Amino acid sequence: MTKIIKFRIIIFIVSILISYLLSDNYQNMLGFVLILSIGIIHGANDLLIIKKYSKKDTLRGTMSYFLYYLSFVLLGFIFFYLFPSVALLTFVLVSIYHFGEQHWEANKLSNQINPVKRFFLFIFHGSLFFIIIFINNIEIVNTVLISFNITPLIFSYLKIVLYALAFLYILNLFYFRETRKHLFAEILFFSLLFLLTINSTLIFGFAIYFIFFHSLLSIKDQVKFIHDNNKPENIKKYILSAIPYFILAIVFLILFYLLTDLGTTDILPIIFTFLAAITFPHVLVIEKMYRNMK
Repeated sequence: MTKIIKFRIIIFIVSILISYLLSDNYQNMLGFVLILSIGIIHGANDLLIIKKYSKKDTLRGTMSYFLYYLSFVLLGFIFFYLFPSVALLTFVLVSIYHFGEQHWEANKLSNQINPVKRFFLFIFHGSLFFIIIFINNIEIVNTVLISFNITPLIFSYLKIVLYALAFLYILNLFYFRETRKHLFAEILFFSLLFLLTINSTLIFGFAIYFIFFHSLLSIKDQVKFIHDNNKPENIKKYILSAIPYFILAIVFLILFYLLTDLGTTDILPIIFTFLAAITFPHVLVIEKMYRNMK
């Protein structure tokens, strides 16, 4: 059993225990703290990544990248303000690929594997995550969807989609020699994810996956790409360089909360709108980072 599998099992077991011990309010508080700290920090050094693979280390170049990146984020907010339903669906689709990509990068998937196979592995993994977390939090998910003028999900249809996706994913993993060794680990992963999300709140279940099975793993790869290794002093440099952008992101979130009316007093639509706006450019940056790491 590899270290990454042991890590996943430990995190899931601890998280499941916490979900039984904490009330929904405390679960949500813990989830928000994780998302608004580690979650934001994991995307706060995109400019350093851009500077590394562009090989342009000048003040003018840095400022140009910052303005382009900021413009992209602002466009994300405008996108949500003008077309909330389309923007939310786009965020989910982009996140499906992004989460799947990070998961399989952590699995050390061979770089020689067919790009089409890689793409479908990413999509299957990300889709299963969202289907599971949606199906186990259907009421609150539908509340969020309604606030974005999206038709609510139907539980029975979600179950059919879940069974079909799970079958196709298992078949895909078993069929190809390069992925067959990951079959047990993937079944175990999604079984534990299901147990967690069936008892936890939407925000807590999402936060556990987003932080421990995405953000921290992404930070590890980012530090290695920026500084060429994952030594503790380089992780410290990564965190310190992220702080100004982290503060800027929090200020944006507060202003967005105060100035934007999404037709609801629920914080969840605000959080997901904010995450989406900063996710769109981040996904492009990380995608190019991994291409440069091959």
